[in-house]
Amino acid sequence: MTTTSTLMISLVTAVALGAGLAGCTSASSTIDPGPSATTTSTTTAPPAGGPSIAGSASTATDPADDTCVDGFAWMQFGDGEPRTKTLPDGCDTVIVNGSDAELTLGPTRVVVVMGDRNSVDVPRVDQVDAMGDDNTIRLDDDLQPLLNTDGTGNVVTTR
Repeated sequence: MTTTSTLMISLVTAVALGAGLAGCTSASSTIDPGPSATTTSTTTAPPAGGPSIAGSASTATDPADDTCVDGFAWMQFGDGEPRTKTLPDGCDTVIVNGSDAELTLGPTRVVVVMGDRNSVDVPRVDQVDAMGDDNTIRLDDDLQPLLNTDGTGNVVTTR
């Protein structure tokens, strides 16, 4: 058997298995996962934006920027965005995306910084993931969080 024949048989087998397994799923479920301990929201209206699902009466949305939704906040600092922002109530996980920004947070468990030269003030944080260079995380207490960094010049200090 040639390599082309073997690849073709493998591809046909994979497609057939995928189609067979797709028929094993059900559109409805009787399992109620119950409330999540980490599911909280600081907004009362659904987040704006996001694409709609074709053929559906509902609209799927991406989490709104600069808002804590279900324990996650996406703080965007792009072109045309303010360079200084606050999230006074904090959030479980805050993702900072952009550069040359100033962010003041309330209580937060994890801060992820994707960009360069950002300053983040937070009372206390357990973990900081810094994916850029020269970012500063300023804390209110002396407890040093776990610092994961892929860049250089990232520091955690006490205010």
